[in-house]
Amino acid sequence: MGGIYLYWGYTRMEEILGHVKNCKAITGSRFYLHMGPWGRLVMVGMVAGFLARPTSYIKKGILDANEIDNFPQPFKRRLIISRYIVWGLGGSMLLSVSAMKAIELFT
Repeated sequence: MGGIYLYWGYTRMEEILGHVKNCKAITGSRFYLHMGPWGRLVMVGMVAGFLARPTSYIKKGILDANEIDNFPQPFKRRLIISRYIVWGLGGSMLLSVSAMKAIELFT
């Protein structure tokens, strides 16, 4: 998933930021764009996270509900699915490490 995030970060970042230009959370984090590949990866992940769970951020006034609703649906779906895949992969990695430690402990 990191490769996909980097690809989107270098090829579609202007499109992503154009659709969420009034969101305080995104505009306040633009400094990540000047941090190289890791910064772009963080920005794409951050936008994906905001799109996946926007309600609490909208209530706090950090995100603009109109911009979240007007984000292009196919790309929004891809970002949200990628966010859940990243969480799933991280959880499975944590689970496998825990299982390995338990096996190591009991043998």
